[in-house]
Amino acid sequence: MRRTKRGLAMAMAAAMTVLLSACGSKEAAPTTAPAETTAAGQETKAPETKALEGGDAKAPETDAAPGGDLSLDDLVKAAQDEAAAPGAGTFMVYAPTSRIAKALDAFKETYGIESEYYNESGQDLYTKLTTELEAGTKDTADVVLMQDSYLFQTQLVNYDYVTNYVPAYLEKDIIKEDQNPLVCYYYNKLFIYNNTDGSSGITNIWQLTEDAMSGKLFMKDISKESVNKNFLAMLTGDEWSGKIEAAYKSYYGKDIELDEDCPNAGYQFIKALLKNVTFGSGDGDIATELSNGLGGNMGLFVYSKLRDDSVDQNKLNVVAYGEPQAEGFSGFMYPMYLQMVSTTDRPYTAQLFIYFLMTEDGFKSAFQTKAADIGTYSTNTTISPLEGDRELTFWKDCLVIEDPTYLPDAYAGGVLDFITYCTQ
Repeated sequence: MRRTKRGLAMAMAAAMTVLLSACGSKEAAPTTAPAETTAAGQETKAPETKALEGGDAKAPETDAAPGGDLSLDDLVKAAQDEAAAPGAGTFMVYAPTSRIAKALDAFKETYGIESEYYNESGQDLYTKLTTELEAGTKDTADVVLMQDSYLFQTQLVNYDYVTNYVPAYLEKDIIKEDQNPLVCYYYNKLFIYNNTDGSSGITNIWQLTEDAMSGKLFMKDISKESVNKNFLAMLTGDEWSGKIEAAYKSYYGKDIELDEDCPNAGYQFIKALLKNVTFGSGDGDIATELSNGLGGNMGLFVYSKLRDDSVDQNKLNVVAYGEPQAEGFSGFMYPMYLQMVSTTDRPYTAQLFIYFLMTEDGFKSAFQTKAADIGTYSTNTTISPLEGDRELTFWKDCLVIEDPTYLPDAYAGGVLDFITYCTQ
């Protein structure tokens, strides 16, 4: 049963009066130490704001935030008045990355607004947030930056816990299909191989399933990384199973024959792939061990790990940069959703922070602070990737991307049981 949106409407009404009087109070929640990330997504209802008209987004939509007709100057003033109101409390952001702290520091420097953040990973972050929202806790998030499209859809969107806001001032610059729900940026995980034996990588994903790759393919344990599970689940959908089937015929010159427990080519590929996989504890360790290991070994890990000090980049090649690219796909990509919490008592501050994080200054303050920060791609098309990286459009063409409209159906259909079975 979906929740009503009275919380946000009342908050917006209260915030309007802040220009003349005080708004509700909220105390700051404690900041936690940095934690490692995981992943989430799915569907919602169509936006009603003018800024989003004409979009043909394939992703599910969250309810749209009111108040989008303010000029930027008026929004800044409203947010600053919220912060200055007696008993206003602390503006709070929840995120799975501690880097959000850098963005909040830059936000304070730019607008003079104090804030706090809470950093936690995976299901734990969702559990904390939803428990607080269900209980009506005052000291909870005003804005969330969330990954894992499955969890995002099933635990937040389906209960109207979040509200979509696309800054009108940036609408023309943000990729339309990433506007509802608003995706702040994407991370990618790529197939990367050790070239020290003269290996030239792969030209077709089915090469990863052959006996020659047994024990030579590495990825993070799927029980510790939900985005990895989402990646595998995505392969069973019509789009990617069709591409996998076509790649099979191209490579072997014949139609694929499916096992009885494999409804389509995606399932068959997962079954054949996982028998060759060795699971590691973390992407950083996998990258380091791959660069120090045997030629021909292959890893699937976050692209940014390629620039870790412990990794010898000269020994590693990215499959996606091959000529030609591997038929099928070259890895996967997952979104980071940026949303207002529907019950926030700081709606204008929330909107201003979302605007800021979607600008070049805001994004670069947290996610492009050094040359090693490759593999993070803003959906604002005016923000370029770092030197040596490629544009977001390049990656979207060759990577599997989480689809929040498909993942809930896939998990409901038992795909996780199949994946787990294949890892035993």
